[in-house]
Amino acid sequence: MFSYIFQGQTQTDTTRSYMNSLGMTQKQIESVLQQKDFEAAQNVVKRQQAYRLESDALFMAWQYDQTEAKETAWRDKVAEIKDRYPLPSAS
Repeated sequence: MFSYIFQGQTQTDTTRSYMNSLGMTQKQIESVLQQKDFEAAQNVVKRQQAYRLESDALFMAWQYDQTEAKETAWRDKVAEIKDRYPLPSAS
């Protein structure tokens, strides 16, 4: 979850109306939103790298063996990567 600090308080709500209600300037709001977008983009790249380095071999092992254990190992690794590098919600 993305968070930022404003006036010594950690915040997670990045809606413009909320940030305006905190008394943030437009420049501060834009800075927060740009940082949020940057971090989300970095998570896409990090996910791709983690899939390639950590889960692709497990997927290939499952494709070869077709066992439930191999499938579970692969799916568990994918879930772990998704938790580690969350993407913004589609809302």
